[in-house]
Amino acid sequence: MVDISTPHFLELLHIISGGERYAYYTEMHFDQAIINHQSHLEAFIGPPRPNVIVQLGGSNPETMAQAAKILQDQGYAEVNINVGCPSKAVQHGQFGAILMKSPDVVANVLSAMQNAAASIPITVKCRLGVDQLDSFEFLHDFVHTVNSTSRPLPHLIVHARKCLLRGLSPKQNRSIPPLMYDRVYELSEKFPELPMTINGGFDNTDKISMALDRVDGCMIGRKVMDNPLFLQNMDRDIYQIPEHEIKSTASIISEYIGKNKA
Repeated sequence: MVDISTPHFLELLHIISGGERYAYYTEMHFDQAIINHQSHLEAFIGPPRPNVIVQLGGSNPETMAQAAKILQDQGYAEVNINVGCPSKAVQHGQFGAILMKSPDVVANVLSAMQNAAASIPITVKCRLGVDQLDSFEFLHDFVHTVNSTSRPLPHLIVHARKCLLRGLSPKQNRSIPPLMYDRVYELSEKFPELPMTINGGFDNTDKISMALDRVDGCMIGRKVMDNPLFLQNMDRDIYQIPEHEIKSTASIISEYIGKNKA
């Protein structure tokens, strides 16, 4: 999430719930920004961690591959191609959700990145569809095309809403198009070999648990943005972490302040 999952916010999440129970995604960074900031990436996107995924935006196979290799060589564990962002700036750059209209381009970008950064996973995050391209057949064909590179996708994240590029703001695109969880579950059944995570509207642990019975993962964005301590609800309810291992708010604040002073 742009301007939300900054290095400081990700540091707070790591303090709230330590270990590697959760995968944390950076803001979406443009490929050229990674190239331009490669001399000081830790200050720009945060330090490499085994459970931090760097999200990239771009449509040029050459520069996306160059950015992926820089990230790999500097110790970052995974890169995600964002094919779901609806912002106008992203549309003008021909990446984000508009790329769902060009699955061959996404496949070419993925292949180039896989070849350049062969030691780390390169994943994709998409929507159910874009504008009037919103049938299950379209979604199935999109995933089939993207998953047909020489190295199949190791992981697909699907936001269970389509994206309307005209008529809705980016904020509205996070709430107005209806959630269609069943479509993601059906997609997972059609691609049983492809690990799949569902995203969109998950705001309590009961809903998350039910989703995890159907797919491999559940991505939570807005709920954690609004209430970072929701991670502790998941610690208790999903991972059965005992109460004495749950940090107090005071200790979280103290640790966060201490790290930022350092």
